[in-house]
Amino acid sequence: MNEHKHENGDSCSCCESDNIIELTGENGETLSVEYLATLKMEDNQYAIMKACDENENSGEVIIMKIEKDGEEDYLVSIEDDEELDMVFEAFKKAASEDFDFE
Repeated sequence: MNEHKHENGDSCSCCESDNIIELTGENGETLSVEYLATLKMEDNQYAIMKACDENENSGEVIIMKIEKDGEEDYLVSIEDDEELDMVFEAFKKAASEDFDFE
């Protein structure tokens, strides 16, 4: 998974919502995340999520591409660092009032 960190300070209400989903990695490990937003850029859609697990991943923003297989949507890791950075910068701009980014 591709990840970026953010800080919300002491008033953080991270992962106290109904938007919690579990991601399962290729190795079978699961990670609880809070779905934050869907961002559309250049004919692609991206899911923006925040790690909820109480470990070293907590608070990291996770960005994955949404792809379709017929009627079903699924999430795909972004391998291109340039694409990932472009999406993260757009998310930071759109969500600057809601989050404090490092």
